Amino acid sequence: MSSLTLTWDNAAWIYSVVVGLVLTRYFMFIADRLQEPKAIKLYYPYLAFLLANILQLYWAWFRGKQDYIGLEWSESTLLFYFRLFIDGVACIAPLILIPQDKFLGEFFDMKSWFMKVKRAFAFTHLLYFLAVIMAIVLRYFFTDDVQAGLGAVLLSDPKVPVVMLLYVGTAFSKNVYYLSFHGTFMVAFFSIYTSGF
Repeated sequence: MSSLTLTWDNAAWIYSVVVGLVLTRYFMFIADRLQEPKAIKLYYPYLAFLLANILQLYWAWFRGKQDYIGLEWSESTLLFYFRLFIDGVACIAPLILIPQDKFLGEFFDMKSWFMKVKRAFAFTHLLYFLAVIMAIVLRYFFTDDVQAGLGAVLLSDPKVPVVMLLYVGTAFSKNVYYLSFHGTFMVAFFSIYTSGF
């Protein structure tokens, strides 16, 4: 390892605090809106993506130690920094869905807010999944693990390119059925990954 000692022990507290703060922001937003339920106009796709993001954050939190410890032996600071970048993007994407207090007012229309931010939300998630693929490819170049190559990702886990295509559709679609399908798919996607713990 480099003299910076990029290890899980050094990264854990930052990682936990950042993910924890994003989850806290979600819980505070939900609790605040539930205090005035009549001041909310519900929209299912928005709710589905909120739940999917919460599941994704939990998954990232519990998976973090395993992933970072797996990078310690690679002796590549590039891989370690790239993993930090991926986690940063994974925290930014969910925050896009939560409006700042100044935009909330007394009435919150979920549909109008979602339509306003869904492009930024979708493209940030696309960046996240592209970064995940790039990290796997980089890991292939820094190790002898053939299973970590790009071909292995696309063949062994075809869900990744499918999810990326779904986010492209969400960026441009206003169809409630498509957005509902995608949101529900993401809830199932992260439920399956989270249930592995």
